[in-house]
Amino acid sequence: MFQTRADISMFVLNTVLVTITLATAAYLMGAAILVNFNLSTHSFPVALNFGASTTVLISASVLALLAWLLGMAIHEISLSRAEFERLSRLDPLSGLLNRPAFIEELAGRSVNGFFVLFDIDRFKSVNDGYGHAAGDEVLVAVAEELARVFSPPHLVGRFGGSAFAVFFQNDDRGDCGLLVEEVRRSVAARRVETAHGVVAVTLSAGIADRPADRMFEAMFEAADRALYLAKSLGRDRATHEDEGDGLLAPSRRVANGGRRR
Repeated sequence: MFQTRADISMFVLNTVLVTITLATAAYLMGAAILVNFNLSTHSFPVALNFGASTTVLISASVLALLAWLLGMAIHEISLSRAEFERLSRLDPLSGLLNRPAFIEELAGRSVNGFFVLFDIDRFKSVNDGYGHAAGDEVLVAVAEELARVFSPPHLVGRFGGSAFAVFFQNDDRGDCGLLVEEVRRSVAARRVETAHGVVAVTLSAGIADRPADRMFEAMFEAADRALYLAKSLGRDRATHEDEGDGLLAPSRRVANGGRRR
């Protein structure tokens, strides 16, 4: 309702004007009745001047304060609700879109592009060898690289575990491949300093075509198969869905929370 302080000021002004108008009208009617029945010690003009000025001053001051306080309260509630809705769409660790928000955003884009499913290679060994806190730092570092390389209008999200997703909003496969390679190289070159030592990781990626009319489930399955192929070929690489021709089938699904090694 109140997005800015200007909205609150306009609400206060309208409230005060309406209240003063009603209060003045009520006073005039009351004064006229009192004078008409000789119940007032003052003449009507005197009562009118005194009462009108007093009514305007008091009602304007009180109503302005109350309306401002009410407006500020509603404004803060609106901001809190908007912030809650924004945060509910983000992964709390990486700050990227969470899976439901990513899918919702993607569904609203009727454009062609590519869906890329990334997974950190041997992430379980990071957690086992350096601790889960170090694993979280690695996830944040990878998220930063993905967000840097795939800036808007592209979409970047975390799908849980060590999996990330990107929608490359362009139908040029070569350009998509260049950015996938850039982020793969940047992650491989990055060193994450943790409390238990410096950690280096690599990324594997599966790329699927995303024509505007392709169902998400089919696209995800294609990217997941391509990702599995990349892992099977030695990790630290990206493969497109048409490179495997369905020869390999994933043994575990990132979608179900499984972690690839």
